[in-house]
Amino acid sequence: MTYDLLIIGGGINGASIAREAALNGLSVLLVEKDDLAAHTSSASTKLIHGGLRYLEYYEFKLVREALQERERLLRLAPELIRPLATVLPHENAVRPWWMVRLGLAIYDRLGGRISVPHSRGLRADDAAYQAPLRRKGAGFVYFDAATDDAALTRAIAADAVANGAEIATQTELVSARRDGDVWRAVLTGGREVVSRIMVNAAGPWVGEMLGRLGINTRAHVRLVKGSHITVPRLYEGDHAYMLQQPDKRIVFAFPWHGETAIGTTDIAVESPEATPADTDEIAYLCAAVDRYFTRSITPGDVTGTWSGVRPLYDDGASEAKAVTREYVLELDESGPPLLSVFGGKITTARRLGEDVLGKLGYPSTKTRDRPLHPAPEGFAP
Repeated sequence: MTYDLLIIGGGINGASIAREAALNGLSVLLVEKDDLAAHTSSASTKLIHGGLRYLEYYEFKLVREALQERERLLRLAPELIRPLATVLPHENAVRPWWMVRLGLAIYDRLGGRISVPHSRGLRADDAAYQAPLRRKGAGFVYFDAATDDAALTRAIAADAVANGAEIATQTELVSARRDGDVWRAVLTGGREVVSRIMVNAAGPWVGEMLGRLGINTRAHVRLVKGSHITVPRLYEGDHAYMLQQPDKRIVFAFPWHGETAIGTTDIAVESPEATPADTDEIAYLCAAVDRYFTRSITPGDVTGTWSGVRPLYDDGASEAKAVTREYVLELDESGPPLLSVFGGKITTARRLGEDVLGKLGYPSTKTRDRPLHPAPEGFAP
């Protein structure tokens, strides 16, 4: 058969595109060289959020759309997404108290009507929020949401499969060429497939894939490694902390499988392959927590780590922390279409899938009001 779409990459972006396309009646084949969410899409800070800190870089459009998607996911996927109270102590602050308060008020309203509580000042009677902190006092409480990123990716993929998409994991694109009005691709194992359109959603490998296909591109990807550590639980409760650092970065501390997870770092890298958290990253994250919490931690307390490489769209920013988290879709129509995805974030993956279909000439809003449930037990395409 000839597929309508051949999608390269089984992260959350590829899965979201497959889901939107399948619900739109297109025949879809998604191939992933490892397992679903094996790389970046299982190595995030597990947040479904608008990106409060992006306001610092005037990314109002990105924040607004992300907040709208956060609300949509809270409504449509309550088994996968939960509200998350986040404590923001007012220390090492880049902006004065009143300006942070104004930023939070904008954050509360930028996405329209919200179901989570509005932000507020940290109060003296907020015992659970104040107890772990070295310095009690000024700060804020605001609300976002949290998820298991890998489980969310699998749920999206399962809905795609339930609606006709074919997903082949442990399957890599070996080569592909344009032949008239179709793509002819060779996959591992010698399988040959034909597709009218190819979508390059290979995440950190998006540039490498373009090179393999012999395609020149105006857009480029910037690879940024982010690492997290886990330590025995530092505090009671289901809330998180957003910790501003002297270098103007932020680090989150949040509950994760009975422990406290801490991250992330931002390290520019050249390779899309994630390497384990190194000693400097671990020391940085331990120090980030020690500035705020009464319980001191050392590298010896670390029970586990995870690292991922984020494929950010290269907007020319001088520092990794300032690189935009907006996605860019580049369409090459010098033959049968090739659409490449640069950047993106978990929160806006559904919106990205919708935008991809629109850019390919198949306007679709099928997922805007479609409930999303966890993948069936044992789901493994």
